[in-house]
Amino acid sequence: MDFKSFLTAKKPRRSNRLEMKKIENTVKHRHLGYFDILPLELKFHLLTYLSVDDLSILTITSKAMRNLIDGFKTTRPSGRHLLPNPFHHEILTQSEKDEYYYRFKQLGLLMKRSTCLYATKDRLKFVNDFLMRIICTNTKNCENPLNCIALICFGKFLHTVVAGWDDSECQRAFDSICLHTGALRNVSTILNSKPGLHSKMECDARLFFRRVFLDHCEFVTTRSFWLSCIFKSWPMVHQAKLLYLLYGPASQNEILWFEMCDNTSENCEESVQNLGNMANAIHCLYHYNEKWTNDNAVSVVDELTSFPDQWLSENIANLMLLCGDGIASRMLISKAINGRIPELSELMSSFCTVCVKNNFNINYVVSSLWRILEVMNQPKDRIMLLNTMMDMYQRLIMDLHLYNDPEVDPQNEIYYAVSAITELTKTLLTITFKRLLPE
Repeated sequence: MDFKSFLTAKKPRRSNRLEMKKIENTVKHRHLGYFDILPLELKFHLLTYLSVDDLSILTITSKAMRNLIDGFKTTRPSGRHLLPNPFHHEILTQSEKDEYYYRFKQLGLLMKRSTCLYATKDRLKFVNDFLMRIICTNTKNCENPLNCIALICFGKFLHTVVAGWDDSECQRAFDSICLHTGALRNVSTILNSKPGLHSKMECDARLFFRRVFLDHCEFVTTRSFWLSCIFKSWPMVHQAKLLYLLYGPASQNEILWFEMCDNTSENCEESVQNLGNMANAIHCLYHYNEKWTNDNAVSVVDELTSFPDQWLSENIANLMLLCGDGIASRMLISKAINGRIPELSELMSSFCTVCVKNNFNINYVVSSLWRILEVMNQPKDRIMLLNTMMDMYQRLIMDLHLYNDPEVDPQNEIYYAVSAITELTKTLLTITFKRLLPE
């Protein structure tokens, strides 16, 4: 075979006038202008010198430029600036972490702009491919999941990509990501097992959902949406367990499932640390999710405070105070209507103690008590509630007085109990004899 047959036998011209005319026509009629004259490989080489911000801006200049950059991303997915490879488990300074977060946010913007005309299904393929290239916490090889920044980086990327998407598209993104990572399968295993049986899986699931979907939400409505995506496929009892899994007290290596059943908070800061995130999530769903009814809120809180065992009454009171007046009132009224008077009286007594511990106004307890008495139809139930509250304090003080654990000093608890009953009595006496007292 003659190799010359594959070569062009074009006779060289003395003048390059026609070639220049061809170049001028190319520049005039092509979308990329002079840039279109260059070979594809040279174009890609030039693009490597641009920052992610510059590439992102170029994608919205024309369809041809967008297609070019899209091809560049596909052929060079791990370029020096397209997909930074963070040292996932290295101790980074906050400024270094912020630099990574900003970089992945800009990558999300680049992905959003370069795929803006794609179908949602195709866009999600790119998102999942991106996730699989940076994630390591979905494998057993992650050395330190707590300090691994891979999920945080992907969360920044994802929230930038889906910003402005319709709820149905965001739901598809959630389902697709959970399917590719096996997250829902792990959650199912956790929910159908005893608390603490799969401690590593529990911590991994907590980090995954919080870092990818929840922690980067700028608006309460966005956070409410992602919470509903996580909760909606589960019954109420599992929703309560999921809520604790996501926001309950935890150490570095495990979820402290029995913390609320065994210990109370010593001060306001500790109660906010242990219960604040759970209360915020409940408040968020209650006020900003139309599908979450009043009955849903009451049911989830009821299930939550009895899992994995009955919570201490003071912790329940703390949670309800942090949830806000709307949820707290509905919970108390629900117990009153259902005749759960002993439970209600213990809870009201704990409300007084929590108010004294945290320097809250005791008038809140009195107004709540007033609303409860108003919904009680039987006078004997009202009298029973008031008497049981006082008896509860009597038993509490006597129990603390006889408490003989050498490792625990009950004096503080006795002080708070006595202070609570004193403040409540003062307020009630002031209301009772208001007409006889000077204003």
